[in-house]
Amino acid sequence: MVMGFLRWIVALCMCVSACGAQTVGGSATFPVIALHADSPTSIDVGSHVAYLQDESRQLNATQALADGLPWMPVARSSPNFGFTNNAYWFRLYLDNQTGKPLVRYIELPRPFLDDVRLLQVVDGRILNRYALGDEQPFPQRTVQHHHFVMPLTLEPGRNAVYLRVASTGTVEAPLRIWQPAAFYEASDQEHLLAGAVFGMLVVMIVYNLFVYFSTRDINYLYYISFVASYLVFWSTLSGYAFAYVWPSAIRWNSIAVPFSIASACLSACLFADNFLKLRRYAPRTHRVMKAMGWVSLGLMLGTAVLPYALVIRVTSAFILVVSVAALSIGYWRWWRGARYARFYCLSWTSVFVGVSVLTVSKFGWLPAGFWVDNASQIGVLMLVVLLSLTLADRINTDRSLRINAQAAALEHARKARASQHALIQATENANRELEASVQTRTNELNTTLDQLRLANEQLQRLSQTDSLTQVGNRAFFDQSLVTEHKRASRLKQPLALLLLDIDHFKTINDTYGHPAGDACLKALADYMRRKVQRAGDLLARYGGEEFVVLLINSTLGDALDLAEEFRADIAALEIPIDGLTLRVTASIGVASAIPDMHFTPSQFVGDADKALYEAKHGGRNCVRAAAPRLRPNAAAEVTEA
Repeated sequence: MVMGFLRWIVALCMCVSACGAQTVGGSATFPVIALHADSPTSIDVGSHVAYLQDESRQLNATQALADGLPWMPVARSSPNFGFTNNAYWFRLYLDNQTGKPLVRYIELPRPFLDDVRLLQVVDGRILNRYALGDEQPFPQRTVQHHHFVMPLTLEPGRNAVYLRVASTGTVEAPLRIWQPAAFYEASDQEHLLAGAVFGMLVVMIVYNLFVYFSTRDINYLYYISFVASYLVFWSTLSGYAFAYVWPSAIRWNSIAVPFSIASACLSACLFADNFLKLRRYAPRTHRVMKAMGWVSLGLMLGTAVLPYALVIRVTSAFILVVSVAALSIGYWRWWRGARYARFYCLSWTSVFVGVSVLTVSKFGWLPAGFWVDNASQIGVLMLVVLLSLTLADRINTDRSLRINAQAAALEHARKARASQHALIQATENANRELEASVQTRTNELNTTLDQLRLANEQLQRLSQTDSLTQVGNRAFFDQSLVTEHKRASRLKQPLALLLLDIDHFKTINDTYGHPAGDACLKALADYMRRKVQRAGDLLARYGGEEFVVLLINSTLGDALDLAEEFRADIAALEIPIDGLTLRVTASIGVASAIPDMHFTPSQFVGDADKALYEAKHGGRNCVRAAAPRLRPNAAAEVTEA
């Protein structure tokens, strides 16, 4: 599925690249935009400009105004050169046909450009100059607006406008010409919409923060981190953060976009990994998401030291990779039966489409426009809402599972109470009958009680005995371990545990059949039963081909000696089966400690299991011991001594 999405992206990029490439060849005239009394209050310049590419970034205003330069026409709806290290000059005529001076605003709605310079030239005279960019403090701007806004007083006739744009990120110049009143009216509407977006994101952060405090579900923190990262990204990319939050923090403003992108990638990786339970159900995919999270963290740190031109390209591409991975894994988990992943998939589908459109546009393969400029914003807003629904849906799913489990438990309890009531009733009836015939049936009653006692003892023995090997079973061992653990803790006596596993047992079953495997288990049990004879020690079949031996009042050295004896004797065993003689070996893990309240039986078994794992990976047919545990106050006691 992941490869399918990657192929789709490659195809999309090839398509838009082929459709949107800038035309090269031919020189451009001086485009003219006529302004008269009936002109619209807002004019999108679009492609009505000529551009000059400055690869050296050294072309000055005097050189740009000279004749004979290779000015080129713009071959798309608006200038967009994607990620580039070149500077670009643009020129056009604003023809004031009103016969009197005319005030107009030129807006460049791309707040992330590093260097923006504008010249107004009339008859060879420079009437106005502007030097803007996000590398200059915001308060120095003539018009205090989050976009680059440059007021011009146009003389009657033709006014030449030259615009130079350079940036370490993308270079775009979707210019607009405004009447001042119309500009401020449109700006107010834009601020209102931005305020709604900001308010929605803040509300989602605060709401889910309260939900986290109620549920303590870590997924909510990852979700909040993602929304907060996007809030920083959006407010920085739109220019609002530079205008209202950190107007003089030029260095931070220059790295806030790639930093927030990398932070969003990290949050998305953590959320997808934990929410979709990849550690449990898909360990390999869990490792992939973990690696992507580390890459995201590295990119976050790299924004402070790496060149902006490099880090913005890498983070812009990496967020697309993260979106593909999160979306693909979500659909895979949904397909494997995780119903709570359905809203997750829908949410990441929306953001994947939005981020794809934004990323493609930043590389210059799509023209600017409302839907292109706001694609990621729309997609992420849908993601924010749908992810919140996703978390709520999973809570409801988990609640339903708990309710069903509780209902089943209550039903079992009801049946148990009914059985108990029936037993009590039967006992009362039996007592009445016994009282009526106590003299004549005393012997019969005693006989019945003796038989019942024997039956109960036999039933208890059978319930604690493995049917194949006739040694204790797992339940018997677990119960005995808890008892002996408490006793050893009270008496401060060492307790030792041997966990034994037959090597290559599956190969025996596959090669000689399961009867041969059963014969090996019985032979091993018979041998160990003869060896474990000390009072208090116990032998049990732990499960499959594993046996466990619990040694009372035994040190690690004693246990290792016995384990080595087991290993050697087992390797020498000859097991006849169907005319053949089988030999097996065993790996043994040993743990020993003086138990206390800080060292649980499960930790004791876990230490032996880790030692068995080391024995298995140490070549098998060997004995490995877990590192001895010290009581929590042992180190202090040694120091005081």
